[in-house]
Amino acid sequence: MAISKKLEIIYHNGQPDGIRSIRRHLSTMTTYVIPRPLLSEAKKLTGINRPGIYYLISENDDNKIAQIYIGQTRNGVSRLDDHNRSKDFWNKAIMFLADSKTFSLDMISGLEAYAINKATESKRYKVENTVNPKYEIDEYDLPLIEEVYEEIKFIMATQGYKMDNSKSTLSEANTLHTTRNGVQAFGVYDGEKFEVLEGSEIDMSRKCHSDNIEKQRQTAIKNGNIVDIGGKYKLNVSVSFTSPSSAAMFVLGGSTNGWVEWKNKNGKTLDELFRK
Repeated sequence: MAISKKLEIIYHNGQPDGIRSIRRHLSTMTTYVIPRPLLSEAKKLTGINRPGIYYLISENDDNKIAQIYIGQTRNGVSRLDDHNRSKDFWNKAIMFLADSKTFSLDMISGLEAYAINKATESKRYKVENTVNPKYEIDEYDLPLIEEVYEEIKFIMATQGYKMDNSKSTLSEANTLHTTRNGVQAFGVYDGEKFEVLEGSEIDMSRKCHSDNIEKQRQTAIKNGNIVDIGGKYKLNVSVSFTSPSSAAMFVLGGSTNGWVEWKNKNGKTLDELFRK
């Protein structure tokens, strides 16, 4: 049976997309969501100068993470001043801060290294950290780091950001595929978002009817997210879409109906699985 979780959220500007602080019941850690233009205003909040780790995020047009940077801070929000001057890509910061008893220096370093490793493994977005911290996590600290990271992953999910490896939660039963025109691509649909999985082939010989989707494909090639391997274009990250048809168009080009294009292992279309 799933365990219920209680979160308290304060909207400091009175706006849903403004500065937010989030805290889970009985937790010693507070999450601060800070849009970059409101950084100066966020410095006025109580408790925002505590130690912890943070994520700098660049969102795409669908409010999905396109780029991410993970770092540690010993003096809370003040650490973001350096990034405000030196890094252009981010438009939002999410900080996970706790009192010094919870986040010792070893704990912060270990959590930072663990979070960077998990972000890199997920292959969901471009990780802007050029160097992985060479920090050896003590075996006695690891259980607590894993526990804190699970809370971070949960809170990030409540904000619409998936942090885990998309393949880790999949099974053959819920994986969908298309093999039209010799292309082999795989994905998963949760009723709201469709995710085309890493390793899927992309038919670049046919231009998309949607200019936005075609632009997304060309950007993926430039960023190295779609690569030419032996004459076939393959996706080396997982990419989310707002509809099955957008996902099918990204993979196959042209104009396609994703509800009949994507099928499960038994040949049933997405339309049959979700609509009938």
